[in-house]
Amino acid sequence: MTSTPPDLVVVGYPQRLVADHRALLGAAEAAGFTAELVDPSRLGLAVVDGQVRGLVDGEPRTPHAVLPRGVNRPWPFVRQVCTAWARAGAVVLPTVAAADRCADKLETLARLAGCGVPVMPAVGVLPGPGTALGPLAATPVLVTKPARASKGRGVSAADAPTTHERLRTVLPLVDGHADHQVVQPRASGWGVDHRVVVADGRVVAMTRRTATPGDLVTNAPEARVADVLDPAGEEPGVTEIALAAAAALDLEFGGIDVIVDRGRAVVLEANAWPGLAAHVRGPAIARVLVGLVGRALARSGSPVDQVATAPRPPWTHAASAGGTWAATMAS
Repeated sequence: MTSTPPDLVVVGYPQRLVADHRALLGAAEAAGFTAELVDPSRLGLAVVDGQVRGLVDGEPRTPHAVLPRGVNRPWPFVRQVCTAWARAGAVVLPTVAAADRCADKLETLARLAGCGVPVMPAVGVLPGPGTALGPLAATPVLVTKPARASKGRGVSAADAPTTHERLRTVLPLVDGHADHQVVQPRASGWGVDHRVVVADGRVVAMTRRTATPGDLVTNAPEARVADVLDPAGEEPGVTEIALAAAAALDLEFGGIDVIVDRGRAVVLEANAWPGLAAHVRGPAIARVLVGLVGRALARSGSPVDQVATAPRPPWTHAASAGGTWAATMAS
């Protein structure tokens, strides 16, 4: 048995996702970890004497396990620190490669389409005087969003001419140099979608998200979120599409956003760090995530003598099960 338990670092902003962080830290400590929430500003990367090392508070440190949470904007830097930690033997979950595929909405869609997973059509563009909409130029209503944004930031909907003009003139003026954008047709089922949380190839939670009347942004703070206890009662294909997407992205834990377009379920985007607080059963999902970390540490040979690596919870749902997790999730 190890003299000290493995340490787990949750990388996230203390003033955001407060309930998520509380649930994760509690689940980690209950499983036998020493757990700490680390603000991204405390991280550093030292490239000295031919070595690359991750830093916390200016000092070299390699945790046994790392859970990045809600770090979309600083991800280009955080990923470098996480990569250094992973190369030094830390378990980073999801993996840096999987998180990278989800950090850019355009890259996510391209990967999924290449793997045969149905997605909303999209055109990626860089705002400026030469921007062209290509195959979407005649689409009645287009949705535009920054490829690397989250929580509905920067999402707009307009007809094609208005969208084109905004991309050519307004965005470059507002942002100076705007990030690349994802342009998509508005889904026929706009205003309602599903967030499906997948862990280790199984669905562990599903929510139905509904935008405010007249809006289409379902992940805005004002949107209504309801737990789905019986996935069989939802639109056909939601669970199967989410599981296929997670597998194609090599995403051991993540959230897949599925929307209905012209009668079929398609992937809208994916999130490597889905929030837990929106779910009534956030602590249960946190325990699943920490359990994945424990199993990954066991596989890697890290000191996990004191860490509880619980088996898969009985309420998880695979695509072929066709059942409900209501009974045991309610506890």
